[in-house]
Amino acid sequence: MREVELILAASAEFERVVRQLPVDSWDLPTPSQMSVRDLVEHVVVGNRFTALLLAGVGREQARNMLTDDQLGDDPVAAVAESSRHQAEAFATAPPEQPVPGPSGDVPAEAFLRFRLVDLVVHAWDLLRAAGLDETLDPPVVAGLSRVVEPHLDGMLAFGAYGEGPSGTVPPDASQQTRLLDWFGRRP
Repeated sequence: MREVELILAASAEFERVVRQLPVDSWDLPTPSQMSVRDLVEHVVVGNRFTALLLAGVGREQARNMLTDDQLGDDPVAAVAESSRHQAEAFATAPPEQPVPGPSGDVPAEAFLRFRLVDLVVHAWDLLRAAGLDETLDPPVVAGLSRVVEPHLDGMLAFGAYGEGPSGTVPPDASQQTRLLDWFGRRP
């Protein structure tokens, strides 16, 4: 897949953010209505779930395999390991491979876009929650913007991105601000 390099970069960005989270931030609320720990686990579960789906495991079976604590005592290691498996799964999946989505099958290429958004937007959510510098890696933001913009209406129709675009972002706003606004974040 063309965007495999981008999933590697987005995964590295998410891992970078998790590595810098202060020890006392794990119970803080995030813009995603989850605690920092729950949001990190959500992404790890998503990574592992995606790798299982791309390997041909059924949706319900994959979900049942991921019911226990997915972070253990080393959340950074869980992020790194799950990210690696997800990237490997996307690297070997044909773009047209059907992946069971919540509303029916979607091509792996489309599923990849959802995973990219999850990694990047939730990285920002963690930065915001922990009160850290909210600047995301500019090449990752640019790559994600390029990949999702042509598919934005369809992605937003999925209904998983809060309020979606505000319609109030000025034309001279940064690419990061525009991207986050598309997915319901108000930086």
